[in-house]
Amino acid sequence: MSESSKDTSSGIRVISRAAEILRTLNDESRGLSLGQIAAQVNLPRSTVQRIVGALKIEGFIIDGPGESQIRIGPAFFSIAAASLSDFKDPIRPYLEELCGELNETVDLSILSGSSVVFLDQCSSRRKGLVAVSEVGARFPAHSCAPGKCLLAEEDESDLAHILPPDMEQLTKATITDIAALKVELNAVRERGVAIDRQEHTDGISAVSTAIIDLPRGTAAISIPMPTQRFEGNEERHIEALLTCRGKINHALGLNRG
Repeated sequence: MSESSKDTSSGIRVISRAAEILRTLNDESRGLSLGQIAAQVNLPRSTVQRIVGALKIEGFIIDGPGESQIRIGPAFFSIAAASLSDFKDPIRPYLEELCGELNETVDLSILSGSSVVFLDQCSSRRKGLVAVSEVGARFPAHSCAPGKCLLAEEDESDLAHILPPDMEQLTKATITDIAALKVELNAVRERGVAIDRQEHTDGISAVSTAIIDLPRGTAAISIPMPTQRFEGNEERHIEALLTCRGKINHALGLNRG
C-alpha cells in the first residue's frame, strides 16, 4: 500500500471513530467521562483522548457541567440546526407573531436522543425577567414542556430506549419515575399540549405543542416564562399556542389542525 493510501485509510478511520464518539455523546445529555466513552466505543482511552481533544478545539465537544464530564458542544448543534432550515425558516414568521402577541419568548426545538435541542428562538422585548435559552442548548427531554411534547409523539414501547435509566432530578418538581412520566405523556396526547411547572428550572414554567409530519420529523413550539406570569394565564397561552400551531399546519399543508 502506498503512503498516500495509508494516510487516506488512517484519516477515514479517525473520522469514523470521531463520528462514533459524537453519536455516543449525543445519547447522553449529562455527558460522559473519557473512560466511559472509551468503554462504550471500545477504543483505548489514549485514542479517545486524542480524538476528543481535536473535537474540543473545533467546538464539537465541551467539558462540564460536572467534573470529568464531556458532552456535545454548540458547533455540533449549529450544523444540525442549519441542516433543518428547510422547515425552520417557514416556521419563523409564526414564532415571531406569537412572540409579539404574548410578549414572551418562543422556542422551536427537536428531540435528539434523550434531550431537547433548541433550534430557533424569538426573544421577548419585555423589560424585566424573561426566560431565554441559548439556541443549540440541550435540556433533558423528561424535564421540560417541549421534551414531554416530543416524547408523547413516540411509541410508548420506544421510551425505554430513548430515556436514560436514571432520569435526572433538576428541581423538586421534575418527574423521574418512568411510570409517572408515561401517565403525564398520555395526558399530553389527550390535550395536545405539555406543561412544565418548574420541572426544569425553579421559577420558570412553560407550555408546548408539537408540529408533526415535517419534512424531517417532529418539532415543538414552546413558550417559557416566569411562573408568576404563567399562573392564572395558562389558558390564554395554550389558546395562542394552539392557534399558532394551526396556522403553521395550514401554511405547510400538514395533517394536524
